[in-house]
Amino acid sequence: MLDFHGYLLLPAYLGVHERENPTAGQSSTVLHSPPLVAQDLRSFDYTAVVPAPWLQLNFLYGNSTLYATAVLAGTTAMDAAGYYNPVDQFGVNDAFVTANLTKTFGFPFQLNVGAFTGRYGAMGAYDAGRYGTPLIARTNTVGETITTGIKLGELSLVLEQGLGGQFGRPPPDIVPQGWNDYANGKVGSTFVNHAHLGIAYRGLVRLGLHYLTAWTQDDVSNGGQLPDGRITVLGADLNVTAGRAGHLYLGGARTQATNADTVSGAIEILNARGGPELVSQYLGPASHGNGSLSTFGAQYDLSVARMLYGDRYTGVSPDILLSLFGVGTYVGSRDPAYDGVFKVKGGGEVTYLPLSWFGISERLDHVRRHGSDSKQAFTISSSRLLFHPGWKSRGELALQYSHFVYGSSVQVLSGYDPATAHLVNPDRDVFSLTATYWW
Repeated sequence: MLDFHGYLLLPAYLGVHERENPTAGQSSTVLHSPPLVAQDLRSFDYTAVVPAPWLQLNFLYGNSTLYATAVLAGTTAMDAAGYYNPVDQFGVNDAFVTANLTKTFGFPFQLNVGAFTGRYGAMGAYDAGRYGTPLIARTNTVGETITTGIKLGELSLVLEQGLGGQFGRPPPDIVPQGWNDYANGKVGSTFVNHAHLGIAYRGLVRLGLHYLTAWTQDDVSNGGQLPDGRITVLGADLNVTAGRAGHLYLGGARTQATNADTVSGAIEILNARGGPELVSQYLGPASHGNGSLSTFGAQYDLSVARMLYGDRYTGVSPDILLSLFGVGTYVGSRDPAYDGVFKVKGGGEVTYLPLSWFGISERLDHVRRHGSDSKQAFTISSSRLLFHPGWKSRGELALQYSHFVYGSSVQVLSGYDPATAHLVNPDRDVFSLTATYWW
């Protein structure tokens, strides 16, 4: 068999702001693309409200027992890129071989070997959720995962185990630059071991238990002076698919970091890649990678038409979609400036689809970077016009306007090199026209 799937999300966007001190020949209004907003994917600020480019092509070849998968991905299209940035062109993002040995063993058994991503804690019924962020953890490794299961009456049990590392680590003398995605030469070779247990009842309720640990014990990096580092995650989540009552997700995780600044991006926590970003975004530099995160999240999605008509609803009539969502994390750290910080974000969205080709959507998000400190909080209100070829089409055009209301202490980094980037006041208004298609 030869199978081909893909996903394209291509936004044209514009950030608008007032120039602080215009001079002769300068407009008082400034325009930015991409917008300068508090929406860094690697930080807690990220809400996925402002669409970001994503292109993905999945190729599968083989048979029902053994097949290979290659995934090509990127975050830009060269014809529209303002400059050539190699890290935006991912190239081969995943490449692995799958052996489905269910017929051989007489019970469900699947083995994946190769390089691939694992995402745990997806808050949506069919995707990562409104924030586009796995709540528990993400793995980026080359290795193996084994998935097996058993059915016990109306209960189904699924067990997954995985072990992997990475193809290499940055050399100790590497200079962090844009072309190497600012690689950190002070991390060691990192490995990830993880195990997951899923329990499902009649396909309606699914409970997941998760354990992941990433560690390094490397005597080469930094002249062999690196301390052994570890990041361990214990998590649990619950999915309730209640038919006309909608879909509910509840999840929580405890992340424990020990000398984590030496652990590479083989593991991600709330999109923070490895120990260095966990330190910069949550634990603080004085922690040296020692601390913890206690994280929780929830999302509830409801189709009003399905609630009213049950199985009679086929998806080819008007509908109102409701969604509520939120994530919070409490930081424990050896850095006094970061210890005890509680970060939380939440929001809601209403989508009305009156016609097969048209819909409207309103979304409100609120993010608190530092607990009750309103100076470090901001709110986003977003309005969208949605255009579709039909009720169940795989494509969409969206025209969106987002307005940001910032606390007085909210600033964002501007500049390609983090070493020379400077803080600026962010854009208040963002316009976007987005084309999305999947197959």
